[in-house]
Amino acid sequence: MADASFGISAEEKRAEHERAAIRNEIRRDYQRKVNDPKAKGMVLDPAVVRWNHARHSSYQFFKATPRTSALGFLFGLLPPVGLIYILGKYKKYEKRMYAEGKWQKPRALLRG
Repeated sequence: MADASFGISAEEKRAEHERAAIRNEIRRDYQRKVNDPKAKGMVLDPAVVRWNHARHSSYQFFKATPRTSALGFLFGLLPPVGLIYILGKYKKYEKRMYAEGKWQKPRALLRG
């Protein structure tokens, strides 16, 4: 069982080896640039540059879909509105309990 292919065809194996060779060549080139004693300036990692560009330009490519609208409603609008509703109900309940005499207001510490 030394040559376990796990259901991968020879073509897929060859493609994976080619991609691994490309990644290794990119790594070697980056390490060559980083460790060059005569280099001037900064060495930019292309992956970091792509990540920063995607991070800073995400709003240019945002598209409102039913899913993003539902998520915006669920996480942006529903919690504050729900909290206001619950706190308003509790405030009315609290006032009613004080008015009926079932609850007593706590004694103020500063008024004696």
